[in-house]
Amino acid sequence: MVRLLIGAIIGALLGGGLGALLAVTGEGEVFIASDQPITEDQVLAKLQSQGWMNVQMARVDRYIEVIASKNDRVSHLTVDTLTGQLIADDREDY
Repeated sequence: MVRLLIGAIIGALLGGGLGALLAVTGEGEVFIASDQPITEDQVLAKLQSQGWMNVQMARVDRYIEVIASKNDRVSHLTVDTLTGQLIADDREDY
């Protein structure tokens, strides 16, 4: 009985955490609009068209983590490949 109760509590906490993550990430700016998952090539092309250089990317599950530079400033952003939304972005408007 105690194991069942502990399992239920852990499950509720994990489920609540995932729900909060989805609620927070569901509000991001659309970086690339697409009805299909986006690729690293699409992200690279978009950033290069905006003048970003030295673009480095790493795929982490469904996200693409990016580090790029522009005007001697290094910025980081995270793109959700399933929705095309920005999850994290510290770029400034240039």
